[in-house]
Amino acid sequence: MRIVLSALLAFLLLAALPGSASCEAPYTLRTAWLVEHEAFAAWYARQNGWDVEAGFQLDMQFYETGRELMAGMRQVPWEIAACGALPALTASLENAAEIIAIGNDESLATGIYVRKDSPMLGHTGYNALYPEMAGTTGTVRGKTILCTLRSSAHYTVHKWLAALGLTEKDVILKDMPQREALQAFLAGEGDAVALWAPFTLEAERNGLQPVTLSSQCNASQPTLLLADKAFASRHPERVQAFLGMYFRGIRALQETPREKLLAAYADFHRQRSGKHLPPQDAAWELARHPVFGLDGQLALFAGKDKRLQGWLESLTSFAGGANRLGDVTDRYLRAIAADSPAPQK
Repeated sequence: MRIVLSALLAFLLLAALPGSASCEAPYTLRTAWLVEHEAFAAWYARQNGWDVEAGFQLDMQFYETGRELMAGMRQVPWEIAACGALPALTASLENAAEIIAIGNDESLATGIYVRKDSPMLGHTGYNALYPEMAGTTGTVRGKTILCTLRSSAHYTVHKWLAALGLTEKDVILKDMPQREALQAFLAGEGDAVALWAPFTLEAERNGLQPVTLSSQCNASQPTLLLADKAFASRHPERVQAFLGMYFRGIRALQETPREKLLAAYADFHRQRSGKHLPPQDAAWELARHPVFGLDGQLALFAGKDKRLQGWLESLTSFAGGANRLGDVTDRYLRAIAADSPAPQK
């Protein structure tokens, strides 16, 4: 009997040790993404096993568009997602999600492009507030712009026209999906085309030039990280664990040697979209999508300039409604900061 009790005690002591077989298995965290830059930090973290180190297994579901992703919240429920601001802010979800962080800023990868001989390129600084922006009232009025309506590209057109003292009534907007718009413009249709990545990259490869990028006409384009509000309320520690893993991925984007990072980004696209991404294209993508570490995120959410608040207010005004997502919260960021004294820009 004494031998049995000793063996049982030894087993219980062994089971209590860290790393033993009885340790709680990682839970699955269901997440939703587009095959775009903001997903890369999470994908890279999962490739390195950083999700398991944080206590969970990252399940990444991919969607074609932001609208489909937001609709998928009710069809194939996700707990964390990343989405462009406009589809996120205009989704009819009855305040079911909250904004918890920023994936990246797409303002350098979204813009309005013209042919090299366009008269719009002949003058920059028409509005002194936006010295890099090209175009004038006279060169833009009455022109035809190919654009996907109710999108980030449309928002850029709206802000560009406003900076020139014009409205959408002063031009002809032709609604087209992105690839169709670019192909039609390259075939000679229209006077300008409004695009987002990767179509902006394709436009530049075809010799088109931007009259303005979103960053040059005050049309900030944040990608939002979202959490299901009910899930986050029940499991705030899981939201924090995800963000900790995601910021580890962002640090890797900032610190990994260039050649290794370009190869990883190409692998990401090959695995998720089946597309071959040459090194120069991977470099363009990475350069055109600024990211923010923990300190940068906190400054965006609660800094003195309240940049994120201004971005979202402008976007929701353009979309014609209030922020239906309800809370924009930095409480998870602050909780991580309390446990992470080292700065993460």
